[in-house]
Formats: sequence, C-alpha cells, structure tokens
Amino acid sequence: MPTATNDRWNRAAFLFLLLFAAALPHSIAAAQAAVGVAALVWAVGLVARRRRPTPTPLDLPLLLFLGVSALAAVFSLEPALSLSKLRGTGLALIVLVTAGILTTRRQAAILVSVLLGSATLGAVAADWEKIVGRGAEVVELSPTSPFGPYLQPRDVILRCDQNDIHSPDQLDEILARHDLSAPLACEGLRGGILPFAFTLPPERFPKPAPDRVWGYDVKPSRSIRARGTYSHFVTYAEVLLQLTALAGGLWLVYPRKWSPASAGVALVAMLLAGALAATFTRASWAALVVAGLAMLWTRLGWRLRLATLLVVPPALLGLNTLLVKARGVGFYNPADLSVQYRRMMWEDGWRLISEHPWLGVGMDTVLVRWQELGLRAYQQLKLHSHFHSTPVQLAVERGLLGLAAWLLLMGLYLWLLLGLVARTRRGEDGWSHGLAVGIFGATVGFLLSGLLHYNFGDSEVVMVFWLLAGVAVSLDRLIPSHARVESS
Repeated sequence: MPTATNDRWNRAAFLFLLLFAAALPHSIAAAQAAVGVAALVWAVGLVARRRRPTPTPLDLPLLLFLGVSALAAVFSLEPALSLSKLRGTGLALIVLVTAGILTTRRQAAILVSVLLGSATLGAVAADWEKIVGRGAEVVELSPTSPFGPYLQPRDVILRCDQNDIHSPDQLDEILARHDLSAPLACEGLRGGILPFAFTLPPERFPKPAPDRVWGYDVKPSRSIRARGTYSHFVTYAEVLLQLTALAGGLWLVYPRKWSPASAGVALVAMLLAGALAATFTRASWAALVVAGLAMLWTRLGWRLRLATLLVVPPALLGLNTLLVKARGVGFYNPADLSVQYRRMMWEDGWRLISEHPWLGVGMDTVLVRWQELGLRAYQQLKLHSHFHSTPVQLAVERGLLGLAAWLLLMGLYLWLLLGLVARTRRGEDGWSHGLAVGIFGATVGFLLSGLLHYNFGDSEVVMVFWLLAGVAVSLDRLIPSHARVESS
C-alpha cells in the first residue's frame, strides 16, 4: 500500500518527467536538465524507501549494449574522445527511469499528451511559415542586375542592412531607403539549407530614384527547410517522424472517429505531419509511409494487408514529385551530393569493419583520424560528418559486437511492442491500445530512417525514442497478460 511519502516521491519525479516531455521538442538543454532531476528524485526515492527498481524485459539487453559500448570506448583508437561520448549512449537509461516513474496508465497518457501538445505548438509555427512564406526568394535576375554576381534563382534573401526580411515588400523597402554611399550587406540561404553572405559595393548600385532598377523578381520563400528550434532540419524531421506516427496510431484506433477528441488527435497528427513535410527530408518521409503501413497492418487481416501495399508506390511517387519541386532532387539521384557522400562513406565503412571487426575504431574516432583511416568522402567532398546510417555507424565505431547488442535490444523491444499491441487490442482501454500501436509505428519509422540517417547519434531524437520506449515498458508492466484491459 503506497504511503503519503511514497506518493510525494512519485509525484515529484513525475512532475519533472512532464517538464522533460514539454521541453524535449524545443530545447535539448532544458530537456536534459529536467530528465536528470527526474532520475535523481526517482533514485533518491528508491533509496529512501529501501526499494529496488522494478525489473523490465529490456534490462539485460540494455545493459549488454551499454557494456559493449563502454568496452568499445576503452579499446578505441582515441579512448579519451570515445569515453566522453558514452554520455550520449547513457541516454538509454531514460527507458528505465520512465518505466520506474510511471505507475499508472493515466500517468502514461498524461505524459504522452504533454509531449504531443508541446511538439504541436512548434509544428504550428513551422506550418504557418510554409503557408505565408519567409524571406525573399529569387525567381529571376535581369542581365544588368547589381545582384547578378552574388545571387542565383532559388536563393533566399533573409537579411540586409542588419534588418530581417520576412517578405519581398520588406526587401523593396530596405533597398529604397539604403544609403547609396555605403555597401549593402546581405545574408541568405542557398538550396534551403546553406547559409551565405555577400556585400554589394556602392559602385554596383543602380541609378538614383526614380530610375533606380535593381533588376530582380522575388517571391515569398517556401523552400526553407523547417528545423524548429533545433540546429538541423534532419534532427527536427526525425523527432517529428516519431511523434507523427504516435499521434497517427492514437487516431487510428480511436473508437469514435467523429468525436471531438478524435478530431483533436487527427488535427495534432496533421499539424505534425505538415511540419515534417516542411523539412523536405526524404528518408523521414518514406519512413513515415512505411510506419503508417505497419500500424495499419496491426488492424487488418492478411487480404487487406496485401491491398494496402498497392497504396505505397503511388504515395512514394507523389512524395517524390513534391521533393523534386521543393528541393530539385527526388528520393534518389546519383548526381546528388548526399547520395555520393553516403556511397563513399558506406564503402569505407565496410572496409573499416573488416579491419576492426570486434569493437570497432571507437566513437567519433573517424573525426580526428580520418586521414589515417582513409575516408575518401572527407578528402574529396570536404564534408566531415558521420556515416549516415545507424547500423553502419555502430559497426564501425563499436564493432560487430556492438551492432549485435543493438540488434538484440531492438529485436526484443519490437517483440515487446507486438505483444503489447496484441494484448491491448483485447481490452476496452482504447488509449492504451492507441499508445501501443503509435509507439510501434514510431519505432518502425525510427529504425527504417536509421538505415539512411545516423539518428541514433542525435540526442534530441534518441531522447524521444527512449522516452516512448519507457512508456511502452511501463504499459507492458501495468497491463495484464490475461483477461480484459480496464482503464486506469
């Protein structure tokens, strides 16, 4: 029987877990601080009550993966660097903290609601920017335009004369009042992602008003890739991928599709999907399509499952058309720089795996020893990044033992989710079943996108992943394996 003291410990830890969920879609620093306090309160509460953490089915595979990662860091080519990266791997403990704090299905529902609600607020801003546009995107430049040497079609001007530009009219106003004796400094984005800057010298200015002609045609830009409050659009896309699937799963199993609550969940899913679309991230788009299909399959018989496969090709073709229009490149183009980078990194990755098979070269070692390790992409493309694939990255950095431990952990987690989906389907608690289906879809999307992105190395992304895993593990404990599921 829980005492008042026990309840206070749990309430305090749960409060900070809610703060973690609220901060996660916006600030990694605030999120890590909140989950750190939640873990501390939870641990102190266990000590004060002389209790042990409740065992979970993922304890052993999780500890095995952490142990192999630690060994890989110790025997790394750069031990000090690799050991410092174990902090990111340790985020996996969020699973155990979340599962330990959640003691009722109602708490799980509140936690997920806060996470989705907070993410939706950010998604609204991203969606609105795509509707109204941002900056001034170059459509065409005349042969005599002063901007000719500095700009090209599809460039987006975001700032001139230290003034932000939100629309073409603002650019016109800035140029109209600019002092012709002073240089004009501007900043913008190329290709929707690459920042650039230029300074237009006074001798290139057109004649004074009223005959001043700058020789450009611009429009509000809708090609800037959304990144929310994160530093990179792929990070934002991978977070939205999981949360869109989660919201979609909740709506999919909602019993009364035309009720206000169901409409609200559908609206959340659409707003999140819209923000994901605004990132123009190919792998995340495709992964969401497959995640949606996987969630549908949990609800359908085998005949309808086969029928749904017919939807996938036209869906991907439609998305490919949108990508070409927005980014100038579809899902696959051999001439695309990112495709070339992946090919070269994967080829060198397999070579490094054969040279360092058991524990790999160590986390982040390639960033400082790339010349010695012979990474051609670093040399030829001048881009120093990761391997753009979670399995390849794990095998290179933590060896085949690390990859095997990760595959075991993911396999057992998927098995737990499938069992949870089956158990909750037999009950009357639609919310728990929706959570199970949604988390399953989010996991499928995360793993599939991870084949082309190193999303496992992105702290914001994996914190969402481990938080949802903790919710799933808590539901697995709270929902009986027999009889009917009652709501809590």
